[in-house]
Amino acid sequence: MPGKWQGYVPGSQGNISVETGPIVSIRHPKWTTQHQRQDIPIMIFTIAQWNSLQKDEFHIGAAPIGPKELGRNNKYVFALPARYNFAFPEGFEEVEKILENNPLQAHSVK
Repeated sequence: MPGKWQGYVPGSQGNISVETGPIVSIRHPKWTTQHQRQDIPIMIFTIAQWNSLQKDEFHIGAAPIGPKELGRNNKYVFALPARYNFAFPEGFEEVEKILENNPLQAHSVK
């Protein structure tokens, strides 16, 4: 399920968007609208965007911490959003176990 993240000017209370990028979610195969489970959302940044985020040139959301890097290649950084599982939906423990094993393998692109 593709989506989009937005980066905002610090101090703008989420009013001035300066960066955007894709976010994809990996969904449990048994997920249904009646029985929802924790997704694994992955934000995708260019290297330049990631470097700007690390310098606090923009922020994403209201969390006091930023996204957590899961992996990278020569063009992109793949990251987990802060507080992605804040509501503790069913399956969040399973997702945490998956992520403990560093499952993302990013390959270089031409």
